[in-house]
Amino acid sequence: MLVASYDPISKKLPRQAPITEPRLAEALERYEALTVPELEDAFTRNDAEFKAWVQAPGNSERPIGEFPGYVDRIAIDSLIERRTWME
Repeated sequence: MLVASYDPISKKLPRQAPITEPRLAEALERYEALTVPELEDAFTRNDAEFKAWVQAPGNSERPIGEFPGYVDRIAIDSLIERRTWME
């Protein structure tokens, strides 16, 4: 069984660099306890939601930042990268 180490990036990041988007720290906190396979599953779900959002009428020309799962997408992807290269 894979066990994720606890690395509270949601707490460490704001101490190291200002976060202008408070939802990012909240999203990091929601996902940081997940294992890499769980994060990959979460990213797959988020990606499917994103594709559906883009294909919905009226969304194809909207900025990606308006996607409701945008901040979650950043958090999940950042955690996957961190876990892959740092742990």
